[in-house]
Amino acid sequence: MRTTVELSASVYKRLKAAAVDRGLRGFSPIVEEALSEYFQAELRRRHLVDSITAARGAWSEEDVADYERVREQAWATWQLSPSSTPTF
Repeated sequence: MRTTVELSASVYKRLKAAAVDRGLRGFSPIVEEALSEYFQAELRRRHLVDSITAARGAWSEEDVADYERVREQAWATWQLSPSSTPTF
């Protein structure tokens, strides 16, 4: 389906250059690919927000405090083995 889209000059130049780099006569495949990836990312974000919203209240304030306490204790006692120390 054909449509008209307004693009800034800099985006148009980059899009046209990307099409040339790919050996394409036009840039419709690049626009379609970009929009498909955008819509997939939006769907993942929406799913994440829905999941977080559904989980709201699943932990009590006491559960959160216990988790934070255990996490802080774990990090405080974390030891790096000599082999995992980066050398430069």
